[in-house]
Amino acid sequence: MDHSQDNLQLHVFPREHAGVMLRPMMLEDAEDLLPLLSAPGVYEGLVSIPRNPDIDFARSRTKDICDNMAEGKGLQLIAQLHGTIVGTIGIRINWKHRHGGLGYHLDEHARGKGVASRMLQGMAEHCFEQLKLHRIWAETFLDNEPSRQLLKRNGFIFEGVKRAAYLKEEHFRDVDMWALTADDPRPW
Repeated sequence: MDHSQDNLQLHVFPREHAGVMLRPMMLEDAEDLLPLLSAPGVYEGLVSIPRNPDIDFARSRTKDICDNMAEGKGLQLIAQLHGTIVGTIGIRINWKHRHGGLGYHLDEHARGKGVASRMLQGMAEHCFEQLKLHRIWAETFLDNEPSRQLLKRNGFIFEGVKRAAYLKEEHFRDVDMWALTADDPRPW
């Protein structure tokens, strides 16, 4: 089955979810995303971000993400609040098994205001209702309490610990596994 960009149902965007505007990432977003990639806590919470990202990294990452979207392999949404980019949320999709892994980050100034929950809820609704995925999942480092609480608040079920799952700063790190299925209650 062909899984091109058309399968991502991009025609429904831009879309507002409880005051947060969600839209697909574009190549032109790279420079606006650099401050997000550099925000406190982003490096600590994600495996794929260097300690001090520069504009070349932001451009390369944005291009890779846009290429994956063009091939229908994943979806990356930009979250805007009052016209300003405050975060991103993405999912890497396994179409055969109808599931995908989430990743997200939020600007320091937008934290603690419910923006991350609204991003997560908007992505979950799109994945279940438009893309017809059955399961979405996320991994969090054990010490990333804000992300763990975000997932828990939004109905994700803790499934266990993946031991020594990622190598970061020369240390193997464990991660918590969280998932939400299309059949699970959605607390929002």
